[in-house]
Amino acid sequence: MSELTLLLLQIGFLLLLWFFVFAVVYSLRADVFGVRVRRMPEAAAAGPSSPRETAPVAPTPHSRSPPERPGDPQRETPSRAS
Repeated sequence: MSELTLLLLQIGFLLLLWFFVFAVVYSLRADVFGVRVRRMPEAAAAGPSSPRETAPVAPTPHSRSPPERPGDPQRETPSRAS
């Protein structure tokens, strides 16, 4: 191979390595700082248009008890003697 070909391959390889370095830095930056938040249009930022959107929705509590384990003395119900 000629010297020009080797020089072009070296420069291309160096550019490829720098591309990977910048890709890693960009990915880490996005993970650490989060993605950039876009500004809302003025019409959407003015407020919701319907009253349903203004009322916050309260979360419903889960009334399920934990699953019973067989042989758990605290969970066993007294049996009836017939």
